[in-house]
Amino acid sequence: MRATEQKKPKNGIFLKIMAIAFAVYLLYSLISTQASINKKQNELDALRQEYTESLIRNEELQKTRDSYGTDEFIEEQAREKLGYAYPEEHFYVDVSGTD
Repeated sequence: MRATEQKKPKNGIFLKIMAIAFAVYLLYSLISTQASINKKQNELDALRQEYTESLIRNEELQKTRDSYGTDEFIEEQAREKLGYAYPEEHFYVDVSGTD
């Protein structure tokens, strides 16, 4: 009877150690999984922001393409890129450096 009594406490200690080790493993897995989820969420947020910016840029390009060749577009390009103006019109340049 002594042999079985000694085995029983060893089995109980072994099961407790295994249960604690399993709990530590689960905790580690949970923490590493949460860290991975947070990293992927940040990547997703960055991609969503990039997508939104692309949509805005696409709309701007679409407007430019739609206005290409119109009198307003030609006038705007002549004013901005070539510095043209109507004969009665005067340009003033702010050299103070403030907006």
